[in-house]
Amino acid sequence: MINLLLVDDNFSVRDTLKDFLEFFYTDIKIFMAKNGKEAIDQVEQNKMDIVISDQMMPDMKGSEFLGHVIEKLRKDKSWIYIYSGQLEEELSVELEDYGEVKVIDKFTNPMFFKEIIDHYKTTISN
Repeated sequence: MINLLLVDDNFSVRDTLKDFLEFFYTDIKIFMAKNGKEAIDQVEQNKMDIVISDQMMPDMKGSEFLGHVIEKLRKDKSWIYIYSGQLEEELSVELEDYGEVKVIDKFTNPMFFKEIIDHYKTTISN
């Protein structure tokens, strides 16, 4: 079972992405958080294989949330993705201390999220 955390303050985005991924996979458990605090709690209570977070949220940016849990995510060998409408170069500077965090354009094709899961499954099976 793959544990995936979706972090976004927009319910519609979270729910749509959850439904989309559950359509393709039965071996994935999706945790959801509407803000950085809920996301921190989820990471502290569960081992996450993949974390996908929005960057721009009202209470705490995605990069700030990562700052609170990056050590645990590294220990758990989690794959981390931040999506944003912000320029990738600008966001990459904010995330440079966190290592292997991948930046995704907020308006990317939803199939990209399926590709993340497929790539993860291929990698862990090898």
